[in-house]
Amino acid sequence: MQLHLVHHAPRNIPPFVSRNQSSLGDLLVGFLKYFAIEFDWKNKVISVREGKAMHKMDGMEWRNKFVCVEEPFDRSNTARAVHEQPKFDMIQEEFMKAWVRLRDNRDLNSLLPLQRILGKQK
Repeated sequence: MQLHLVHHAPRNIPPFVSRNQSSLGDLLVGFLKYFAIEFDWKNKVISVREGKAMHKMDGMEWRNKFVCVEEPFDRSNTARAVHEQPKFDMIQEEFMKAWVRLRDNRDLNSLLPLQRILGKQK
């Protein structure tokens, strides 16, 4: 966002009301589950611009990449640096570990030890 253009933003932004009644915790667990076991990494691109998964497009930008996230403005692969199998395996493993931890104990501190971190700052 270019800060000098902020004053041109509309003054009355209509409220967004979602029909989704899931808690934030359930949404996080669902997000982790989706990328741990459901997302088709080989054939899909995460499109922030479209707000959905899309089929990988032809072209060098998407070929031989393990993680493809479409940059919303220039449509390049913003995750292009993940091009080695061991790095990709590590990412998938972390999604899986995080999902299993939250699914099994529903405790965010098992992923982000906030109490321990915040306790050290005092």
